[in-house]
Amino acid sequence: MHRFVPLASYRYNPEFVSPDKLMFPPVATNPLEIVRDTTTGYYIYRMTYSDREKQKRTVEGIYGMLELTSHDLEGSSLNLDDPARIRYDHILAHEQTIKPGTELTADDVGTLIGRPGSGPIWAIAMQNSLQIPVQLEHSPLVTVTDTQQVEHRIWQVLDPGLMEHLKSSVESSQLIIADGHHRIARALKKLTNSKAGTVVRLLSFVTNLGALEAEIRPIHRCFKTPLPRDEIINRLSKRYRISEISENIVQRITSEKELIIMHNSKAYALTPLRVNPVDNDAIQSQNIARLLEAKSTQYITDAEKLIFKIKNDPTKVAIAIRPITINQIRRAALSKTPLPPKSTMFYPKPLAGLILGDHINI
Repeated sequence: MHRFVPLASYRYNPEFVSPDKLMFPPVATNPLEIVRDTTTGYYIYRMTYSDREKQKRTVEGIYGMLELTSHDLEGSSLNLDDPARIRYDHILAHEQTIKPGTELTADDVGTLIGRPGSGPIWAIAMQNSLQIPVQLEHSPLVTVTDTQQVEHRIWQVLDPGLMEHLKSSVESSQLIIADGHHRIARALKKLTNSKAGTVVRLLSFVTNLGALEAEIRPIHRCFKTPLPRDEIINRLSKRYRISEISENIVQRITSEKELIIMHNSKAYALTPLRVNPVDNDAIQSQNIARLLEAKSTQYITDAEKLIFKIKNDPTKVAIAIRPITINQIRRAALSKTPLPPKSTMFYPKPLAGLILGDHINI
């Protein structure tokens, strides 16, 4: 099983750096902008934001180091020929990850997993056992509001009893990976090619499944196709009922009521002719991309940017998908059929510059 160990983290001092540097820390750090805690502990990280309906919501979780060794692979159903299907009883990915045949044997573990400041693995504890305190006795180490008006607060947990509770709660939970799929998959595959006893430590942010208040936002697709419009419509019509959209397309996309495909100046709503209860828009978009012989796929979150990408370019097709639900994510993680890459975007995300990990480049 995985272990969850405390750390004494580095972080950027918000008084000395811009919000952009907190969101996207550079590879090299300036020691004059960095502080480090002197005591090892866990960190409670709390984000307060307004959702798309203008309702206040809070996302909170625990920061620590997820520690894995080559012993964790024993008895797992690892398929080295298809790492998209890597499956463990205790760490569950809901998205496909690295491509089959990827060679990782020559890489250094630390570099491979991700540089310090690249952000944490976001893991969701299925057993809902973290019991994060609502009120904390001491003031937060940091309080900062980002450019999206999300308030970020951090407390360090040093109480031995609470630390032991958090440690055992995470270590006894199955973890669904919400963000950082490539890093976790590369770490696990690296361990299969390493000598016994090799350790990989991943900076991790762990939240409860039942209490999760993050928004899951859609990631749309844009790709090139060699097919003309008539052939695109012909192929789609064999699998979908197609309705042309004439009103404001941005408003139609953001209403998130249907799967939408766009080509040049035309937009269409698609309804599958045959309904599969396990399908969702991410799977449908993957099927459509294959059907239309997609090349050079781009992943875009903004509706206006998506429309701009295909405007006046007859070689491009855009697919606007609806958000994947937490139940669909859970189903994908527990099954052996993970969702396509870039299916979900959890919002808000912790500021990577506020918890940099236990080592940095100075």
